[in-house]
Amino acid sequence: MISTQIIVLAKKPYRENALLLSGLSPDFGRLNLVANSAMKLSEKKFPIADLFRELEVEFNEDNANDLFTARQMELATAFDALANNPKHFQLAGRIGSFLLKNAVPAVPQPLTYDALRGVLSQLSAPEDTLGRWTMEQCAVVIRTTYLYESGLLPTPKSEKESDFLENLVAAGVENSPLPICKATYWRTLNNWLLALCEFHRLQK
Repeated sequence: MISTQIIVLAKKPYRENALLLSGLSPDFGRLNLVANSAMKLSEKKFPIADLFRELEVEFNEDNANDLFTARQMELATAFDALANNPKHFQLAGRIGSFLLKNAVPAVPQPLTYDALRGVLSQLSAPEDTLGRWTMEQCAVVIRTTYLYESGLLPTPKSEKESDFLENLVAAGVENSPLPICKATYWRTLNNWLLALCEFHRLQK
């Protein structure tokens, strides 16, 4: 039996009373799970597997394809407050779509997982939270971390640039304060990352 975490990024009905859950795992990259009877069991017996929820899961690894059957699931963290802000919910959806399309099954992505968790936490935070990241900063953090962990960032041109990128990834992974820079630079950095994703032919 394999144990790991998954942040649910997509779900849909699958056969009778079952759900097909797709998300990101730190140990398995993109992970697809069938949760049998998930649509009829109570929350006490089976946690509600919903979008942007972090679950502790167990499944058997004896499967020839990329679809596994969940044997046990427990709710770890719920980012349900995303629903209170439609723009934040939409951004989380775009981030989830990007990761599901580009993350590779069976390839660990612990840094991207932690960054996703941090971004969802930021997007779920109340508006008056001190130091809460902007939507643009959230997009920059997740793209930078994914590209960094995938080896797709170009070699930094200076030590200052290298330190900035390292600190940016660290902020996402540790959910710590972001590097200090001008507000306009975040837009410039986001546009550069978008162009880099296009260069590497990553799906949006």
